[in-house]
Amino acid sequence: MKFDLHVHTNWSDSRSSVQQVLEAASRKALDGLAITDHNTVGGAQEALRSAQRLFVIPGEEVETRQGEILALGVEEPLPPGLEAREAVDGIHGQGGLAVAPHPTVPLLNTLPISLLRSLPLDAVEVFSSITPLAWRYARRNMRLAEDLGLPMVAGSDSHHHGTVGDAYTLIDVDAQGLDAVLGAIKAGKTKIGCASSKWTYKLHMLLGFLEPSAAPRRARNAFFRLYGRPTW
Repeated sequence: MKFDLHVHTNWSDSRSSVQQVLEAASRKALDGLAITDHNTVGGAQEALRSAQRLFVIPGEEVETRQGEILALGVEEPLPPGLEAREAVDGIHGQGGLAVAPHPTVPLLNTLPISLLRSLPLDAVEVFSSITPLAWRYARRNMRLAEDLGLPMVAGSDSHHHGTVGDAYTLIDVDAQGLDAVLGAIKAGKTKIGCASSKWTYKLHMLLGFLEPSAAPRRARNAFFRLYGRPTW
């Protein structure tokens, strides 16, 4: 089965509606996708109600105190600001998978590598098609996943429906249902399909990164990753 495992909607910082995302996934001949909006499962819940042919994995991109974690297979939102280990435990408590997104890409609120080595993660996102210089970082991410002994997955990190399915994960799964799909990912029954998104979409994302409303949070998170958080 062919899945894009990292997709955003206008429930967080994408400008594309859930319906636009689902239609794009169908055009790309995906079997399913994970809706992983920032700090909400609202987009995933809407997709579950609206999707017909597509298999929707409910998810969330959780903003922890140390960086972002993809939660696959969760139906209740995890709040932002948790410690990374607390978020992973919360994901597992719902029967979900904790995935490290874009782990070696700077300025994308990634978890520190030293922390990645200590967390009980379930997979590593080795290719993110919206990332600038995607193939360069993919090679680094693959080496990291091999070093950690974790399954590899890929996703578009789409913030516009035009990029849905640019990267995808082929999941070798026999049974039906969410548990079977998540179990196959955790067991490493995955292959990745990769195509870098067009630069027009990458530029759009970077401009969003620099928007005044987003810049203070991202600058703060980058500072904390470099120098640590205050203890007061």
